[in-house]
Amino acid sequence: MTAEMMKKRKRNLILGAVAAVLMMIGDILWQARSAGAVNTTLGAFADKAWLDMSAWRFIVSDILFAAAVPLYYIGFTEMYHVIREHARNKTDRIFATLFRVGMLAGTMAFIFIHVLCVNMPLIMREIAPYMTVEKAAEITNNIMMLNIVPMVLYFIATDVVLTVSMMAIVWRKSLPVNRLALLCNPICAAVIGNVLGMLPWPMNQISYAGEACGHLLIMIVGIIVAVKDEKQMPKLRRKKPEDDDRPIINLDDEPDADVTVI
Repeated sequence: MTAEMMKKRKRNLILGAVAAVLMMIGDILWQARSAGAVNTTLGAFADKAWLDMSAWRFIVSDILFAAAVPLYYIGFTEMYHVIREHARNKTDRIFATLFRVGMLAGTMAFIFIHVLCVNMPLIMREIAPYMTVEKAAEITNNIMMLNIVPMVLYFIATDVVLTVSMMAIVWRKSLPVNRLALLCNPICAAVIGNVLGMLPWPMNQISYAGEACGHLLIMIVGIIVAVKDEKQMPKLRRKKPEDDDRPIINLDDEPDADVTVI
């Protein structure tokens, strides 16, 4: 790999990290609650706290995810190449392929799932003035349940597959990173986020960014590996070409010279 290719690799991984940060901000905008909004859920999904939130939060959250998805694809495609290049055997290549499956599923799923999630509060806010809050919550929950199958399948294909493949890759030492990187995946980060959710408000609101933070940690692992790989690359020798001592024959100066082509 050339120095220019390595520079491009690090740039792509940084773009993937930017995508994860955008998703973290989008998740916080969508889900963060005020200090008094506790135990306000009504059924499986609907939340009474949605009625007191500003609509701009859901709209901006949606825009952030729309901007993040292309960057996510660039970054995680590069991460797949990093993993694939470090694969030592067939088993490593299988986990690299699983990683790619999870990455592609995430690229397709994030917009679908997030648009659905941020539209539910907007729907509930629009219909609540015409009925009881409980009835509005029931309608919102029913709409979400109609989409539960693709949501669950995409969650498994994205977060579960990415987590399993990343943990296997780190455990098998396929990448030159410390085994603390076993925590660098969406599910482990989400669990840690839930633990942080027990902190006092407002620090507990960071828990909503847990899953997206797992994707950020994967990109950080990729950047660390890329930096280590760059250090292992042989230094490019910029050697000045030596002057050619052979005489230069200018045929224009000697039009009558006999030129023999061998």
